[in-house]
Amino acid sequence: MYFSLFLGPGVRGPHEDRIALDLCIEQALEADAAGFTAVYVGEQHFNNYEPYADGLTMAAFLAGRLEHAYLGTSVVPLVLHHPLNLVERANLLDQLTRGRFILGMSGGRPREGKTWHKDALTPEQRSALFDAKLDVMLRAWAHRAGDPPLEFSTPDEQGVMEGRMMPTPYRSPHPLYAIGTNTPAKIVEAGRRGQKVHLGPFDAGNAGRLAASYRAAMEENGHPAELVEENLRWLIHTKIVLVGETDDEAWDVAERLFTGPMVMAPWIRRDPAQDGWSLRKIYRADPGPFAPAMGIPESQGAFLHRTAIVGSPETVAAELAAYRDAGLSHAHLRFIFGTLDDPDVFRRSFGLFTGEVMPRLGVDTIPGPVDRQVAATG
Repeated sequence: MYFSLFLGPGVRGPHEDRIALDLCIEQALEADAAGFTAVYVGEQHFNNYEPYADGLTMAAFLAGRLEHAYLGTSVVPLVLHHPLNLVERANLLDQLTRGRFILGMSGGRPREGKTWHKDALTPEQRSALFDAKLDVMLRAWAHRAGDPPLEFSTPDEQGVMEGRMMPTPYRSPHPLYAIGTNTPAKIVEAGRRGQKVHLGPFDAGNAGRLAASYRAAMEENGHPAELVEENLRWLIHTKIVLVGETDDEAWDVAERLFTGPMVMAPWIRRDPAQDGWSLRKIYRADPGPFAPAMGIPESQGAFLHRTAIVGSPETVAAELAAYRDAGLSHAHLRFIFGTLDDPDVFRRSFGLFTGEVMPRLGVDTIPGPVDRQVAATG
C-alpha cells in the first residue's frame, strides 16, 4: 500500500497554534523516515482547523527537510486564488522538491464565501469558476518564452501575461496536479481527461465504486495503461487514524479526543436513542445508509465509519486492507486531531502505526523523477 500523511490538526484557540505546528513538523519528518509516499498540507482560513492556514508556505518550509516523501496539498481552494500566482508558487515548490510535489485543488468550501465574496455562488457557478481558473493555469504552463502574450479571463480576473512564468516547473510541462472532489460526475470527468483525483472520507463500499468508475472513465477514453495505473496510485482517500495496543485502549483514547465537530458535525442526524452511548457502541451499531458525500445528512455512526479508523494494529490494518481490496491502495491519513492536551497520545498512535500496521500491509512508494525534466524555455 501507499501511505500519505495529512497534516490536519485542529486547535481550540491561539494558545495551541505552536503545539500544533511543532507536532506537524515532527510528524512530517517521522513519516518521511518511515516510508510514507507523501506529506500533505491543507488550506484553511479564519477558524481553528489547520492553523498554519497557508499550506503552500507550510509546504515550502518542509521542502528542504523531507528527503524522500513528496509534498502535496489537499487541498488548495482554487476559487480563492489568482491562477497565475498559483502557477508561480506551484512551480517553485516543484523546483524545491525536484519534482516531488503534487498540487491538489478543489472548488473551495461554501462557508468561506463571505470572506472572499463568494457566498452568492451556486455550486454550478463555483464549478465553472474552478474550470476557468484551471484552464488559465494549464495555458500558463504551456506558455513558453517568446510566445505571444498570454491573454486570460475568468469571472474573477482578466489580463495579459507578457514574458514567461518563473520559475519553470521541474517537471515538464507542469507539476503533478489533482482534482480534489467527492462528486461522482466530477470524478468521471477527471477520469475522461486523464487527470488525477483526490478523495475525501468515504466508506469502503462507496469509495470502491468511485474508484471503479474513475478507472473505467480513463480506460474508455483510451488513456495509456501507464497513466491509468499512475493516476490510481495517486487516488488518495482520507481517514483519521488512532492506533492503540488494543481496541479497547484505542476507543478509550478516542472518547477523549473526538470532541466538538469530531463527534457531531452540523449535518449529522442525531438519534435520541443513542444519547449517552460511547463512541465505540455507536460505531458498532447499524450506521444506516451512508451519504454520497460529506456534508449531506447521515447518522453519527455513518460519519464515524466514513471518517475514522480506530483500534489495535490488527484492526487498523484489516480496515485499511478493505480499502486496498476495493481498489484504493493509497491511504491519506490524519493522526493529529481533537484536543491537544496530551501530544504524546499522537506520538504513541503514530509509532504503533509505523511499527506495527505498515509492516502488516507492505509499504510501496512512488519514486520521483529520475532525471531533471525542466520545461523547455523556447
